[in-house]
Amino acid sequence: MSFATEQFCRDAVSAFNADSDAAAASNGWTGDFGLVVDRAGEPLVVHIGAPSGGVMPAPTFPSLAVLVSKAPTYFARASEDTWRALLLGTLDPVAAIVQKQLEARGDLAPVIVRLKYRGLLQRWVTRITAGGLS
Repeated sequence: MSFATEQFCRDAVSAFNADSDAAAASNGWTGDFGLVVDRAGEPLVVHIGAPSGGVMPAPTFPSLAVLVSKAPTYFARASEDTWRALLLGTLDPVAAIVQKQLEARGDLAPVIVRLKYRGLLQRWVTRITAGGLS
């Protein structure tokens, strides 16, 4: 499966919703997400509403201007290579922010608390890519 595509994002949300740890990982989470993957050509712009009852809503793919106007609670932007490294676990999210490889806005405390669910992320990637990101 090709990374940084709308289908990858849809599959990632489906994998999250199917995971037995999803409810615990999203418990108490409020706010929506805006993600931007800077890639060749146009960036991939993703908006995901806040999870409810352990279920994340389907992503939408607005223009960058529309995403900015929505002012999502959590916003993250990085290159395709940086996102790939984050998903594979070869780059620490905090290090990426400090090294200015990842632009992140919003209250990072809920994100940091949920770092214990990194295994969940690895299971998503494995399920939707058959073990690899292309």
